[in-house]
Amino acid sequence: MKTVKDSLNKHVPAESAASKEFPIVGVGASAGGLEAFKVLLESLPADTGLAFVIIQHLAASQESLLTDILSRFTKMVVLQVEDGMSV
Repeated sequence: MKTVKDSLNKHVPAESAASKEFPIVGVGASAGGLEAFKVLLESLPADTGLAFVIIQHLAASQESLLTDILSRFTKMVVLQVEDGMSV
């Protein structure tokens, strides 16, 4: 079973992940904000030097497909946050 750490290690060299400091940008929207997320990600280069935390409001019982959907609109690595995960 793959872990988030395995996914991160696949995309980010350990030396760059450990040594870089970078701004974190938080973006939130209701369920209707998907189009705005799409426009934002399509407008950004893959190497912004920023980390984006994108949060969408959903019903507690609804499974999020946001990771799969957003990865279609950017070359940036898109991962679902899990408890205890480092940026």
